[in-house]
Amino acid sequence: FLGIAKKIPAEEMEKLLLNSIEVTDSDLRQLAERRAQNVKELLLQSGNIEASRVFIVEPKTHSPEKKDKVKDSRVNFRLK
Repeated sequence: FLGIAKKIPAEEMEKLLLNSIEVTDSDLRQLAERRAQNVKELLLQSGNIEASRVFIVEPKTHSPEKKDKVKDSRVNFRLK
């Protein structure tokens, strides 16, 4: 239907999907904010940490150094 074969090999289907998806910096920032909020909520649900000690800070604007076979993604946790 719609000019596309009904049975496409998984590898080809993955290529088609990746080529048709556009992820913006804004999308990535929103995802990061949701992840941070979820982690914060999980930490607070444990009941072992006071809410006043857990907070989310703005990310640094520079990218981490590139490493072989490591995707451009990171999470920083800091305990005080």
